[in-house]
Amino acid sequence: MLWIFNSDSRKKILYSVIIFIFSISINQYYGNLGVCPIDSFWFFNSGYDALNGYYPFKDYWTIAGPFITITQSIFFMLLGVSWFSYVFHASIFNFLISISTFYTLHKFKLSLNYSLLYALLISILAYPSAGTPYVDHHASILSIISIFCFVLALRTNLKIYWFFLPIILALSFLTKQTPSAHIFIIISFLSMVYFSFNFDLSKILYGALGSLVIISLFFIILLL
Repeated sequence: MLWIFNSDSRKKILYSVIIFIFSISINQYYGNLGVCPIDSFWFFNSGYDALNGYYPFKDYWTIAGPFITITQSIFFMLLGVSWFSYVFHASIFNFLISISTFYTLHKFKLSLNYSLLYALLISILAYPSAGTPYVDHHASILSIISIFCFVLALRTNLKIYWFFLPIILALSFLTKQTPSAHIFIIISFLSMVYFSFNFDLSKILYGALGSLVIISLFFIILLL
């Protein structure tokens, strides 16, 4: 029922669909061009192991955080163990960074057309360089999204961004500690500066609630 929205809303929905189709398709294409024997199969193997009850750190050592492995096991569970579902995992993250860029640029009053253009360019540069899930790409994408979330929290004054900020940072850290830890330190410092001049207990509570949620989920997953 698109007619219930104004023209600007319909345009945003249309552009979001375009970004989804393009960002998914381009990474699916490049993810099927070829493989690097070590890097390309890294999380295919670990995701398959997690699907069958063998988890990182508990059953084997890994230099990467557990987030990609657990996420890949979910993709395998939902879509089946296949190369398509493996590449599709990376494609979804390619879409996430693309749509986040589109949304953030539009919030900074850039026109929808230019926001779409830059989002599509990001989708070409972001994940297709690897094609398959890779620790550096995941961590970088989540770190960039956390920066988007932080600047939008400052610009829009919406408290919900403070809730999601620690969750995204934690997921990034559980993927790879660099650059996640660096981004966390920078955002924490800037947040302290911001609240020193613009103290708002409700925003702090939203951030604390987000932190509590992700910490609780982390320990629940460990127990399970």
